[in-house]
Amino acid sequence: MKIKHPLRLTLLSVFVLLFSTVIVMSIIQIINSDDYSSVDHLKMIKIKAERGNIYTYDYQLLAVTSTSYELRFDGTYLDATESELYNLASDLSDIFLDRSKDDYLSDLIKAKNKQYFLLKRNASLTQIEDLKKISFYKKPLNGGLIIKQYSTRHKPNKNSASRTIGDLFKDSALPIYGLEYSYNSELMGVDGRQLVLHEPGLDRSINSSDNISPNSGQDLITTIELSYQDILEQAVLRQLEKFKADFGTAILMEVNTGQIKAITNLQKTNFNTYAETYNFGIVYPLEPGSTFKLASVMAYLEDFNGSLDDTVDCKNGNYKFPGAPIFTADSEPLGVVSLKELFAYSSNIGVGRLITKYYGDTPKDFINRIYEFGIGNRSKIDLNKVPKPKIKFPDDKSWSGISLPWMSYGYGINLTALDILTFYNAVANNGYLISPYLGYALRQGSKSKKIIRDNISYSICSNSTIEKAHELLRDVVLYGTGSELGSLPFPVSGKTGTSVKNYSNKNAEKVYQSSFVGFFPSNKPKYTCIVVIDNPDRKIGYYGSKVAVPAFKEIANKIYLKEGIKWNSSNSIIYNESDISLSEILNKSLQKNTQNIMKEGYYPSVVGMHIADAIQLLENSGFEVIIKGDYGNVKKQYPKSNTIIKEGLAITLFI
Repeated sequence: MKIKHPLRLTLLSVFVLLFSTVIVMSIIQIINSDDYSSVDHLKMIKIKAERGNIYTYDYQLLAVTSTSYELRFDGTYLDATESELYNLASDLSDIFLDRSKDDYLSDLIKAKNKQYFLLKRNASLTQIEDLKKISFYKKPLNGGLIIKQYSTRHKPNKNSASRTIGDLFKDSALPIYGLEYSYNSELMGVDGRQLVLHEPGLDRSINSSDNISPNSGQDLITTIELSYQDILEQAVLRQLEKFKADFGTAILMEVNTGQIKAITNLQKTNFNTYAETYNFGIVYPLEPGSTFKLASVMAYLEDFNGSLDDTVDCKNGNYKFPGAPIFTADSEPLGVVSLKELFAYSSNIGVGRLITKYYGDTPKDFINRIYEFGIGNRSKIDLNKVPKPKIKFPDDKSWSGISLPWMSYGYGINLTALDILTFYNAVANNGYLISPYLGYALRQGSKSKKIIRDNISYSICSNSTIEKAHELLRDVVLYGTGSELGSLPFPVSGKTGTSVKNYSNKNAEKVYQSSFVGFFPSNKPKYTCIVVIDNPDRKIGYYGSKVAVPAFKEIANKIYLKEGIKWNSSNSIIYNESDISLSEILNKSLQKNTQNIMKEGYYPSVVGMHIADAIQLLENSGFEVIIKGDYGNVKKQYPKSNTIIKEGLAITLFI
């Protein structure tokens, strides 16, 4: 048969072929372009990266993203042989280990003509990763298998340090505050993208060269330790409830490193309970009151080579500074006393008159010295919304004749509890200022990398001034307003603070803020700590010595019981387990108390020993110890000494 017009037919065929090629290429180009979303049913969706977890210093979870998966099956897209379905059922049974392959095969058959059939709920990431490796999942449109991911962020320890850890907006998962905010770029990871065929109720994944797998975020390892966190929370809560106060905060900092080991912020709720609602320790500006006196006295010691034996007339506890609208009254009426004595008894008049005498003509020198102590600078802690300290300058319009004396004992300035703590930590650290921090390391998989910081330490003053400051702070505990701490089995140094919050309102009932800041053990400081209790019931008590000191005492003592067996102490026999044998401990204990007799098979006597000595002795001998009481010497024990040991029965010590 002869074809008519062969050239015309050839040209037509070529044209159809070229036109088809153009259409196909256009479709491919659209799919691979950023404009594919304009194509009905074909979309590129974002695959959220898994957010990194936040951990304590010893790798306990503080914040975690719980991710769960559902596996569903689109039976309307069933393009598989009976053999392929059987193999899929077998794979599902092997991966999820919850049902037999026959059960899964039955479900797959039931799913025929059903679009969104549930095969597995709450699947793990490992199981989903294994699922993606099977041959059936590699079929076009994943063979109809649909994976749904669900993520939630929660804190396993609930309210503990929650304001420091931070939160995310529920709708956008963007960080609001805390460590979640500060380390968001490291925690969030990098999102991926996936081409999908979109239909109501489901998205079918499509293999594409433009698909990008998400990269999980890094884990953040913090400096926080949960055991210390619990200690701070319990101590502050106890005082809040006892004094019916509005809020309280406490921060524990490691002297040599600047690591924040614990921080608690508790505020009274509408239900008269206490919860973490605001990070008072980090972002709340307060007038420090008497805790600022250390900076004032150190300025005098540094600039004028002052002596602790220098005297000041404290005017018997009642004095009106020139230009002041009211008299200043001290809680302890003092006359002409040494610098050591006025500091130990926290005389506002004494410190105010000292600073006015030496800086009255050059107040800017005093302010400059305060800045050299590092007090005027914004904290470098790795949290957001940290305020800059507010310290008046003589050039300010608000400066008056009473600004200098009032500032010297902590009024008319604003610092955070962390600012005060950082300054005291520098004093404890032999004068070297270290910036506090919470983020310790970042971890990707099994590899951890310590966070590098621009944390240049420098000395805030001379060694002579630091030595005098240590003596002043120790005397507060030995002879002054912090004397309640003197009963601890290790030396503590620090300063009380009691400030009136509404002193400008003469007609209102006074509202107080009580505080104590210090370090321990005094001879080799390991920790600094600050406790602030706001608006305690003045009918119950409001002085720092009555409200804040007991909380500090509880914190220091519990930390001592936890790790202080290695601390040096002049009040009790303390031994480092690695330096001395049990027999030597027993020999030393026998010298101290001849009644301490250790007989094999019988309970020893620890009555009369300090609790720390008793714990070490008994635990090293293999006994379980239960303590009833707070601290001090053992008054009674059960079982009694020289009775036959009963297996599994702990020794209870009554203090």
